[in-house]
Amino acid sequence: MTLPDTAESCLRTLRELRVSLVDELEGQIDSLVDQLTAKHVFTRDDRELVLFEKGPRAKVRKVLDILDCKGEEAARIFISVSRDHKELNIKPDDQALKQTTEYKNLIVKHKAVLKRRSESMLYYNTRHGEKIPFSEHYVNLLIVKGHHSLAIKRHEILTFGQQRISLQQKATEQRIIKPAQLFSSDTDSQLAKKILVTGIAGIGKTVLVQKILCDFSNCKEYQSFDFIIHLTFRDLNLIGKPVSLRQLILRKNGHLAKQLDAIAENDTKLLVILDGFDEFKHYKGCDVDVFLTELDDEGEVVEVLSSLMLGELLPGASVLLTSRPMAVSHIPVGAIDCFVVITGFSTVEIRDFFQRFFQVEDLASKMFDIVAANELMLTLCYIPAFCHIVCSILKENNCLSTASPRTMTDIYVQYLLALVKSHTKDRIESLSDRTGLECQEHLQKILLKLGRLAYHKLMNQETLFYTSDDDILNCTLVSTFLEKTSVQEAGCTEDVYSFTHLTIQEFFAAFYSAMDDTPLSKTFASGTEYSIESLPGNLDLFTRFLSGLLSERNQALLSRNIICKLQEDKMESFRTQLISDTQALCENGAYILTHLHCFFEQQDVLLMQKIQLQCLRINLSDVSLSTMDYSAVKYFLSEMQLTLSELDLTGTNITAEALRDLQPYLIRTEKLWLGENCLDMEAMRVVADVVEASDTLTILGLGWTDIGDEELSLLTNAIKIKQKVRELWMEGNKISFAGLSSLSPLTPFPLTKVVAIWNNVNEDEGTRLNSLCSGQCFSVSITDDSMWEEWAQWVVQRCEASSSEKLVTFLHKVCDLSILSLESFWAKSFHAKLTQLIKTRIEQNPEEDVLHKLKKFEAFLTSE
Repeated sequence: MTLPDTAESCLRTLRELRVSLVDELEGQIDSLVDQLTAKHVFTRDDRELVLFEKGPRAKVRKVLDILDCKGEEAARIFISVSRDHKELNIKPDDQALKQTTEYKNLIVKHKAVLKRRSESMLYYNTRHGEKIPFSEHYVNLLIVKGHHSLAIKRHEILTFGQQRISLQQKATEQRIIKPAQLFSSDTDSQLAKKILVTGIAGIGKTVLVQKILCDFSNCKEYQSFDFIIHLTFRDLNLIGKPVSLRQLILRKNGHLAKQLDAIAENDTKLLVILDGFDEFKHYKGCDVDVFLTELDDEGEVVEVLSSLMLGELLPGASVLLTSRPMAVSHIPVGAIDCFVVITGFSTVEIRDFFQRFFQVEDLASKMFDIVAANELMLTLCYIPAFCHIVCSILKENNCLSTASPRTMTDIYVQYLLALVKSHTKDRIESLSDRTGLECQEHLQKILLKLGRLAYHKLMNQETLFYTSDDDILNCTLVSTFLEKTSVQEAGCTEDVYSFTHLTIQEFFAAFYSAMDDTPLSKTFASGTEYSIESLPGNLDLFTRFLSGLLSERNQALLSRNIICKLQEDKMESFRTQLISDTQALCENGAYILTHLHCFFEQQDVLLMQKIQLQCLRINLSDVSLSTMDYSAVKYFLSEMQLTLSELDLTGTNITAEALRDLQPYLIRTEKLWLGENCLDMEAMRVVADVVEASDTLTILGLGWTDIGDEELSLLTNAIKIKQKVRELWMEGNKISFAGLSSLSPLTPFPLTKVVAIWNNVNEDEGTRLNSLCSGQCFSVSITDDSMWEEWAQWVVQRCEASSSEKLVTFLHKVCDLSILSLESFWAKSFHAKLTQLIKTRIEQNPEEDVLHKLKKFEAFLTSE
């Protein structure tokens, strides 16, 4: 724990170190409270408030809350008292639980249970009774230490200051690891206890979990743990009443009942896996104020899980959490030590997958060659789920359709048709002596029923559900697209259902929305109008499927094969809305990635030609971009032959390879923002190439990209070539006075503004830099200068254009005391505009979690 000198704000330091203080002080909090009371910092009432809290960690939080209200002097005394405490509450190794014979026998039994559950791989179209042994599966993990957007989230109201630098100075390190290394010292000098595994839909998160369980139960890996408890969020969605952690664990692990207290006491030997956070009905409400500390404490399921993730429950246990990226921002602050991204298959591994799927080498090679000839298909196959779907299509048809799939929706449509052909032909024909037309109509009815079920459950964020619908239960297609699980409830056993994969549910939900006769405005319960932009972030894949299904080619394909009615009015309505939304987003610079995917799914050049733009601004910020994301971006920009007024790639984890791929579009950009990405020398060479070649690039943002003097030298030489760059923003890097001096000959022309705040340059050196050029071109600190007024105007405009959810992300970056405490007119105006914008959004009554965060920012801004 690093505490400040007296010159620094003690209160501010306590706020910033809140997470680590909870960890470090829980073992000594009672004596600290006694000393604070003796020194008259705390009253008796304060002391009682603290002692009333359940558990030492909750007590530390209460102490910090009280100190926050008592002012600077109280915070200073607390820090002084804390420094005097030398002993931390660490359990010595020799006090580890002595394992009994019964405990050891239970380890063996538990592994046998996990082995039975994880030994077979279930694919999406596996027939009843069909088991595929779980052998080697490729799950490549890219370890990301200090994943930028999540590391920032540890600091609730910061990121535009010195703490942001400290994050970046720990240069983001990325390297491939094996699953077995997740909880080993190979991933870090310190063993990570709370690991988040992220990856896009179908990338293999649940397969990774199954592999961990399989390897553990077979005594191959993870033997530092005695027990692994596996909980899925889709199961937890069924719980609608207060529950304890003991009850959650025993729901599917009743054999642990007698030894669960011993397991909890020895929690350093326990791993809890929480799979599918993005599927959790309450994932947006995990920032709770109520914490549980004991196995038998009851609370809402979201309170139990948040307490577990934050270490209030089973503080010594390791936790592995999986999630799609879109839900990551809702994970409680401080819950994650290590961030891991699943990258999917390489081309070699795609080929190997084909070999294992088709088993006959010549056939596998032939099928791989078919896919390799289609760039999009090969790109999609890096996602294991899609790779399996492609193989299934090829297996059923022995080839792709005459019109090769061009988008993700195309692949799912062909998958649907292939499975229908494979699983339902004989069953439908055996229903009666119906004509082919009657069978097709019956099939259409079944698919729409499945789609309606998928849609309503998706809108309620339900992936596991009960149903008493006889038509569904008796449907001949249920075994194809739905899987059944029996769960033990009080006094009975009930059957629950889920789609075989979340992407299958999302596809069927979009299928219903596209092919049913209900207008889209009623489908989305939005009256007479609807907006693609207003759909929640968890529906982004659903929206892409919907766009693809409302394309002319897929409407025609479905009408031919399933006799679905062409939805011409719905197609026109969606496409008109897509154009309208996109024009607005391009002109105001709001986040646009989902809309780009919608155009990619349409694959309609004539539709693109209908977009009429005054300016083209593309904002992709604060989302790690995947290969498919880049495909959608390139497709859109290749059809839009305008100069890009602005391209924002901030915080996208962009690599040198991706920059090179986008280079033709970067060259025709006027303002390019690449901040909050770790740009190595290879990436900076691409940036330099863009600067050398571009006749349009005038503003370049490289803030918090971990660059130093060597990278700046490369950029300086590039700027000299065309001399077009006017502004260079390089906040929060490792650039020195010597590095910046190389830019002096380029000021005041072409460079009129060089922003280098929070680098290795002090104010005196900044003054010297400005003395070397005519004019104040270098800025090494935030001042009352008018240049910051322009920056503030840009920030306010970006905030106004953002959705409320994106606004919260952006506010984390710009709400900083060093800015808001300035006395200049622009700073006060900036402060006032942000406050008013937040109040306006609060009045619009956004979703509860966003509302909660906006109110926090309002309180922060109005308290200053």
